Amino acid sequence: MGPMRRIAVALVWVTLWSLPALASVSTNVPLYHWSYDAVEKLANYRLIDSAMLTTRPLSRLEMARHVARAREALAQRQDMPEILTAILDRLTREYQSELAQLGLLEGSYNSSYFKPVEDPYVKYLYARNAADLENRRGDVFERGSNVRAGLASRAVLFDRFGFYLHPEYAGALEGGSDVDIIAGYGKVQVGPFELEAGRDSLWWGPGRHGSILMSNNARPFDMLKIAIPQPVQLPWIFRVLGPVRAEWFLTQLEADRDYPRTKLAGLRVHVKPHPLVELGASRVVMLGGRGRPGVGWFDYVRTMLALSEREEDNQIAGFDASVLIPLPQNGLLRSVKLYVDAAGEDEAGYLPTKWAELIGVQFNDIFKTGRTDVRIEYADTHVPGYPGVFYSHSIYRSGYTYDGRVIGHHIGTDSRSLFLQVSHYLADDLLVDVAYDRRTHRVNPSTRTTTNTFEVGVTYFPSEDWQVLGGYRFEQGSGRQGGDNHVVELGLVRRF
Repeated sequence: MGPMRRIAVALVWVTLWSLPALASVSTNVPLYHWSYDAVEKLANYRLIDSAMLTTRPLSRLEMARHVARAREALAQRQDMPEILTAILDRLTREYQSELAQLGLLEGSYNSSYFKPVEDPYVKYLYARNAADLENRRGDVFERGSNVRAGLASRAVLFDRFGFYLHPEYAGALEGGSDVDIIAGYGKVQVGPFELEAGRDSLWWGPGRHGSILMSNNARPFDMLKIAIPQPVQLPWIFRVLGPVRAEWFLTQLEADRDYPRTKLAGLRVHVKPHPLVELGASRVVMLGGRGRPGVGWFDYVRTMLALSEREEDNQIAGFDASVLIPLPQNGLLRSVKLYVDAAGEDEAGYLPTKWAELIGVQFNDIFKTGRTDVRIEYADTHVPGYPGVFYSHSIYRSGYTYDGRVIGHHIGTDSRSLFLQVSHYLADDLLVDVAYDRRTHRVNPSTRTTTNTFEVGVTYFPSEDWQVLGGYRFEQGSGRQGGDNHVVELGLVRRF
């Protein structure tokens, strides 16, 4: 057993024996929800020292804990821009029932409730050509007009059982129409553990534009997940790790691949040894499937404890880290965040080899107005000397994909991406994001292609009850990527 596996096993067992006895169930906050960026912005101002945001989705109750901590910290600080108060007020309204449950806000709280309609929306997208948009949970947009409309429903029973359902209508002028279940799951709380069964997305890592192992680029998994949704403090020498979160999942991939019904399991351990530092270790295993040796329950247990050593399985393991660096008060910036997300496809000496990596830097609060942040992110899945190795496998030739889309970073194998984004609040209720992405796909020099993408996105909160979305995207392609494409998006969300 290698060093990384020994560490993973030790952390799992110590965690099992040190967890608190009781907790309340809470449904998840969808990965596309605006509150993730809002909470991250507050955390970058050091208003939420306990925030652990690189394992998503978070539960609504955990998000409310972050909001509560920011409310407390902001009341004690005198050097914060006024716009943070507006952002925090918006978050407080969003999670007011959970804050009441925590006893931190006045209001009624019931251990059982049913909310049949939440955040109903309608969205329109026009594309000059068929649009292959990244990190859209596998959604496909046809040429011309596309319409999406949906809502969410959620319920909790006796603080122990949670239910969530998100149906969506999808229609296209030059295609058909359908109603699909974007997410739908049930949860049960057993002490500090949360058992979830159903359909949902996962995101592992600090990246904004992509993640090496787990993102929402592919459609959501139908999975079984066991998680510790609220951070716990380990005893003895493990206390140095700080708060710890962990989760394990098991899903079955689609039938239309080289080995139908291949199983995919993953384990992630996420720690915060210092208020300014987050560390994560992740591992995924692709095993079984029709035409492959059978997989029993004992094999699933071994993958959960990071003990699986079957050479024929497709295994990828890696780590991620982020560090927030506060800057002097007389500078032009509030802080800088540095982060890395890396994983290896093969193994040598019990450690991953043939690495792909994502490196990022975020400049927070330029000019100290509280309105402007800049992010630069670089991803590289090309392994020198080993063309086509990352996200591929000699046995599982369909690769690390689900329904034809990469489960990790959307650029796929042998590719590079340089992503730049400027986020600026024109007003307390109006956010504008301007982004540029240069993607280079290079299986070999003779087939190299490059795509330049320019995007502008707008998020506007005209009142407490409404959210308006807008965006324009221009894709400039070359080689086999084809010609240019123009994409326009509009959306309206009713918040209640």
